[in-house]
Amino acid sequence: MDLASPEGRPVCLMELPGLAFAVWMFICLCGPLDGYPNGRIREVCSSMMPHHGSSPQLSPEHIITVNGTEFKPGDKIEVNLSGPDFEGFFIQARDAEHLDSPAVGSFILADQRLSQLLTCGHTKNSAVSHTSKAKKKYVKVYWIAPGNAPKHVQFLATVVKKYKTFWVKIPGAIVSQPNAPSPTTPLHTTSETVSTSHPTSYLTKPFNASGCGNTKFCIRNPSSCDPESASCFFLSFRQEKSSVLIEMSGPGEGYLAFALSHDQWMGGDDAYLCVNEDHQVSVSTAYLKGRSPPVLDSENALEDVSWRLADGVLQCSFRRNIHLTAYKGRFNLDASYYIFLADGEASEGGLIYKHNRQPLITSGMYNITGLPEDIGGSRSPQLIKAHGTLMFVAWITTVSIGVIVARFFKPVWSHSFLFGKEMWFQVHRMLMLTTVMLTSISFVLPFVYRGGWSKQAGFHPYLGCAVMALAIFQPLMAGFRPSPHAPRRQLFNWFHWSTGTTARILAAEVIEDDRIQILQSLTSAEAEGHLFKQIVLAIYICGNIVFLIAFLAAINQI
Repeated sequence: MDLASPEGRPVCLMELPGLAFAVWMFICLCGPLDGYPNGRIREVCSSMMPHHGSSPQLSPEHIITVNGTEFKPGDKIEVNLSGPDFEGFFIQARDAEHLDSPAVGSFILADQRLSQLLTCGHTKNSAVSHTSKAKKKYVKVYWIAPGNAPKHVQFLATVVKKYKTFWVKIPGAIVSQPNAPSPTTPLHTTSETVSTSHPTSYLTKPFNASGCGNTKFCIRNPSSCDPESASCFFLSFRQEKSSVLIEMSGPGEGYLAFALSHDQWMGGDDAYLCVNEDHQVSVSTAYLKGRSPPVLDSENALEDVSWRLADGVLQCSFRRNIHLTAYKGRFNLDASYYIFLADGEASEGGLIYKHNRQPLITSGMYNITGLPEDIGGSRSPQLIKAHGTLMFVAWITTVSIGVIVARFFKPVWSHSFLFGKEMWFQVHRMLMLTTVMLTSISFVLPFVYRGGWSKQAGFHPYLGCAVMALAIFQPLMAGFRPSPHAPRRQLFNWFHWSTGTTARILAAEVIEDDRIQILQSLTSAEAEGHLFKQIVLAIYICGNIVFLIAFLAAINQI
């Protein structure tokens, strides 16, 4: 459970009693929060970028002023940050000619209720931030010039108006040492922000699938669909010298995302998200760690970001370099990967929820900067489809018919024999052994696909093991059944019924996830796998027809 709301507020469970409640309160009040409501934001000393999962605003509303234009080592300069109501701030002084350099000098507080000192790098008290989310219009601090100060020093500020509305590295006043030579490069003025992310523009027209397989690498679902359609999931890559132009399109509600992965399982992946935030689209990079929510990057490696939201379709495009060695978690685009494409719901504030269906996954690993291709994908790998199908047929069809035969056909076929045994018993045994066989094959397939036990599949594999154990135990127990008139026959009947019923209940839980995957795949008009799906449907329909005929025949005989 999250320990912080989107606004950074702790979220506590007041119902926890005693010691548990006290521990929970301690975690809520003291745990590190990405929202930094207490202003302790040393983690972003270099970038000055809040971890709020969105891009900064471009035109600042706040200004930084000083009470002088010159300084000598040891001088105290008054620094003022002012503007419309804001909740958080972060102030530093840097070399005006090298704004990516470390913080310069140290600060003294004017009001400890509004501001606090932080240490960035090796310089103590080299930054100032807020102490709470209380709204403020004005902050005053004092900067102490160091002995090794550069010739020109500029004050920078990050200002947070609310969680998703903030400005980064607002350039403020510049102070210089006496007789310092003019800077060799133009300095930023107070009317422009220091760029930490690239500006976003609006797509004037929708993009299309022209060039797929010829000049760009495309993934489409359904195959050959038109990206202008809200039912079309579209992802394309086009190499342009040392960069790649990426286009993504799909349903306009919520978010779209794709990820590059070394395998067909979520975790350790390079992800990219386009999120619809109240009819405004934010584009960001992220890192996927297991099945946890994506970790959004504070520094955006994307350029030429554009988006369009119209007719129920969300489209976004951006460019990134093939190699991004300076950005942790970004994969090189000249290697081969599995490609995931997912969508889901997003709440107000841009928070995203887990996708409500399986993501689309390419059938193999592809190099998006290699030969252009136009491919599809699957929301369920073939082995997993086979696993779900076998479980579906075994526990919905063969078991159900076998139970009906034992329950209703015993008096009807009591005088009919097959291979020396009563017909009802032979049919019942054949169906139940078929169930065990299908379950055994189905049980092995996920291990073959995963290459071992999956620690990321929740309770599903544990239930599967329980069903497999009961499915094997049931015929073994039947092999030792007492004769019909033996004293222990009633005890056997009770165990036989309870074991079978328990197995069916657990199997119903197991096949629920498999059923969802199969039905999702069947309702998607994918070109690949049609024959497989038709076979699944045919088996299921035929099984249920047999089940219905047998049931009606039994009722008629009775």
